[in-house]
Amino acid sequence: MTEEISQKLHPAEAADRLLRLTDNEAAEDVRELELDFAAETLESMDPWQASGIFKELSQQLQGKILKRMDPDDSVDLLQELTSESRRGILERLDSLTRKRLESLLEYPPDTAGGTMSPEVMSLPGDMTVGEAVGQLRKDERKLENINYVYVTDQQGNLSGVLPLRNFAFKEPELRLDEVMKEDVKTIPPELDREKVARLFDKYDFLALPVVGEKGKLLGVITVDDVMDVLRQEDTEDMLEMVGISGAREESVWTPWKVSVKHRLPWLVINLGTALLAAIVVSVFENTIAKYAVLAVFMPVIAGQGGNSGSQTVTLLIRGIALGEITDGQSSKALVKEATLGLLHGLSIGIIVGLIAFFWNGSAKIALIVGVSMVLSMIVAGISGVLIPVGLKKVGLDPALSANIWMTTITDVAGFFFLLGLASWLLM
Repeated sequence: MTEEISQKLHPAEAADRLLRLTDNEAAEDVRELELDFAAETLESMDPWQASGIFKELSQQLQGKILKRMDPDDSVDLLQELTSESRRGILERLDSLTRKRLESLLEYPPDTAGGTMSPEVMSLPGDMTVGEAVGQLRKDERKLENINYVYVTDQQGNLSGVLPLRNFAFKEPELRLDEVMKEDVKTIPPELDREKVARLFDKYDFLALPVVGEKGKLLGVITVDDVMDVLRQEDTEDMLEMVGISGAREESVWTPWKVSVKHRLPWLVINLGTALLAAIVVSVFENTIAKYAVLAVFMPVIAGQGGNSGSQTVTLLIRGIALGEITDGQSSKALVKEATLGLLHGLSIGIIVGLIAFFWNGSAKIALIVGVSMVLSMIVAGISGVLIPVGLKKVGLDPALSANIWMTTITDVAGFFFLLGLASWLLM
């Protein structure tokens, strides 16, 4: 990608092109780009994607690019590097930039403090509206994502907020502390970033100030930051549900050697869980040998249970992520999903039982298949609640390999109910 080509592309488009290359090839192209464009291009990537390219650059070029990136994006990128690499890069930055980035690095990346930008448009309360407009015109760099002007006292504590659009409707001689809104919604730096995202979604905020214990204005989180958070969290949850470890480091263009490392461990675990189902089947070999028609309905029972359980798991994970389900409400969800499992099982069980009767002509076989379907669907509903809730209680991500565990439980339960009932009633 030459500089001539880059001038015709949006940074996001340039980022897409770079991600199709190896890290070394992409780094070669980045070296040819104008520095501001290179910074915007890396900002358009997920931090872990940008870090692979960034590591291939010299520390001198790394420092120049970081200085041109937004502080919050710079910190996200630095957090992907080793502590030794971070230290080497920070030492090459000017003292002001280094101090700003080091202060942000103190916060965990999954918190409001680790997500915020320290570039806040804050003005003193005794400044007039006219003077404030003049100040805003001078500081064009901060105007790109600004929605509010924050009013602070001499100690830097937040006093109020003034939407940028209000400046057009206020008299120039009025002081900011006379026209500001004093009731400001703020968030602490330690607040989990997923909870921050929920606040933006619930109240349609464009930005929220991050404030320390004593009221000091630390930074601001904007809606574009929240969009990045939601995209990253959704991607992680989606991949972890199917057992891709290191999910945030996986993409279509991830090298196959890295993908093997992320996926193979869970496939091995899945093999082990699948063997559990095979063991259950092996216990009832004689029953299957005598009533081969049961083998026809084994995947039907297990498959329906798995599909039903996956629906429940998906809804529960979503509810947990959105804060809709608390510890005290999990029992209510359990009753609901068990009831749904019973109703769905009765409906599907009657249908598959009739099919079994017309297929084989045996009322007992039909009854066994139908009852097995009901029991399997009930277990699927209960497991669909217990798996994500249980993972959360032990401190694991509720999305972590949920579908693998669900498949194991529904396969084992479905085979056991079908073959166990057959052995009891037919043998």
